[in-house]
Amino acid sequence: MAEQVAKLKKKQWYPIIAPNQFNNVVIGETLVYEPGQMLGKTLSHSLMNLTNDSKRQNVNIHFKVTEVEGDKAKTSIIGYEIIPSSVKRFVRRNSEKMDVAFTCETADNILLRVKPLVITKADVKGSVAAKMRNNIAAFLSKTIKKMKYDEVIGDLISHKLQAAMRENFSKIYPLKVCEIRYAGIEAREKPQEIKEARIEAAQQEEVKT
Repeated sequence: MAEQVAKLKKKQWYPIIAPNQFNNVVIGETLVYEPGQMLGKTLSHSLMNLTNDSKRQNVNIHFKVTEVEGDKAKTSIIGYEIIPSSVKRFVRRNSEKMDVAFTCETADNILLRVKPLVITKADVKGSVAAKMRNNIAAFLSKTIKKMKYDEVIGDLISHKLQAAMRENFSKIYPLKVCEIRYAGIEAREKPQEIKEARIEAAQQEEVKT
């Protein structure tokens, strides 16, 4: 009987609300039977529309519905990303694009996947390039470890973290672009998954020997 009643219900539009960083404005709507079905839904929104700053039109903020209050879906920020087409425009001749990707933790133990984008004003090879890549990961890991997740997101949105990167890395080599093309929450592996991965790695090692 309960299933029949549920089928008779009509889907309704419910508003999706941005978190405090964006003054709890409505960023979308979703069509569901019950408000609880909004939990876990994700969406992206242009940073330009969120801040009314046309200079940030190349950045998307990723949200996830983490709470339902009444008929409203409240979200949390789960990622910051420069759109791929803008990344391509950054690269020009006679420059070196340095892509780095790594995971690190915030002060409140949120695991992040971070992908900085550094482009020099001229070709950089060998030891200088290797030093810069190592320094990028080390600097950001150390910096982010001292900050809570909300602080990291706030500094990304305000471009404060990127400015700190440029100041630090420009001492090694002149830079044309110094950005973070992606930063987002990374799911932690479950203990069972870690155990299985270690067993598989051990079995592969035995096969090799």
